Amino acid sequence: MRRWPIFLFLLFLTFEVVAQRGDVVLCEGFFSPWLEEGWDVKGDDWAVWYISNSAFAGCKSRELQMVPDINFSGTTRLVSPVVELHKYDYIYFQFNHFFDACHGNINAIIGVATAQGEDDWTTIWSDTLTGRIDQSRYLLTFDMQEWSSKDVRFCLFYSGEGAYVNSWYIDNVIIFGAKKNKYGKMDESDDDGGFIASLSKIFTLRGPDAGRTTSFSSFRRSKNKFARIVEGRKGRK
Repeated sequence: MRRWPIFLFLLFLTFEVVAQRGDVVLCEGFFSPWLEEGWDVKGDDWAVWYISNSAFAGCKSRELQMVPDINFSGTTRLVSPVVELHKYDYIYFQFNHFFDACHGNINAIIGVATAQGEDDWTTIWSDTLTGRIDQSRYLLTFDMQEWSSKDVRFCLFYSGEGAYVNSWYIDNVIIFGAKKNKYGKMDESDDDGGFIASLSKIFTLRGPDAGRTTSFSSFRRSKNKFARIVEGRKGRK
């Protein structure tokens, strides 16, 4: 059973909601000891997802933790319930996370994808990682004008080797639906997935860059199609 009113109250007490315009259409803080109805995990069985009592992602405990086996090689996904977005023009996708990478060079990808069916995933944003990501809050903005359907499931995914990562912690996954202004305007998207770099930011909560707000400055295509270059941190070629 969902407890959205209680969760939203706690949410506004515990941290600043970045996207202040729009309706909350999905909100999950992983307060239960198991995944809520409609949430699922897909992909390689060598990766384990579970609710942890920790708070490494920067919110209140509990949070979701992904731990891959050293034999893991592939993609694992945290999948949301179906989200109905037909009355909105664009969305803010917000989440807190901490990516605890192993020492040394890594070549892995995290991202957000959508699907109309069970496994027909389309990547709408991804980042090619070369190391650890300190405790951060990501705010990603998408124009849905070119989307073939607005009733979709979302996923946060990891693609790479199990040896690259100790754990990936995720918390407070929130999607805000919003409409364009009366003139029908908003910033242009950067690609067919609708990602809008100029309206997307990273808020670093801990580590050497704590308190820093980073804008997505540009992007480049890679074998995974939507890898980004973020100010101060570049993806591998």
